[in-house]
Amino acid sequence: MITEDPLLRLFARFRDKGVEYVLVSGKAVRLNGYLRATEDIDLLVRPTRADGERVIRALSFLAASTDLDAEWFVPAADGNVENIRVADDLLLDLLFTANGETYASIQRHMRKLMIEGTPVRALNIDGLIKTKTD
Repeated sequence: MITEDPLLRLFARFRDKGVEYVLVSGKAVRLNGYLRATEDIDLLVRPTRADGERVIRALSFLAASTDLDAEWFVPAADGNVENIRVADDLLLDLLFTANGETYASIQRHMRKLMIEGTPVRALNIDGLIKTKTD
């Protein structure tokens, strides 16, 4: 299914390219029934080169994707990975940790939703609290 909504298009492309992600922060808060005004889209992703390559392929409908490098998804010697901001028709923050939580550690708090025929992975309210507080 092709959708005109840019956010749903992003999630459909993530599905098609095999990107493992979970929607966190403001947009996920809204999917849990709470109001929160936000423009950016925060996505927790895996910190690997292979996942970086999949993300870049999925984002190829955005001009800014040509500025991305899969090496940016690879942890440094100290294990850290810098978050990546993609500013285009969508404002995306690709996160590798959120308050110490990673894609792998937050799995039990992930909700799988279907919005207009497009699968979306978002944190439930407990996961959102974990990524915002200690």
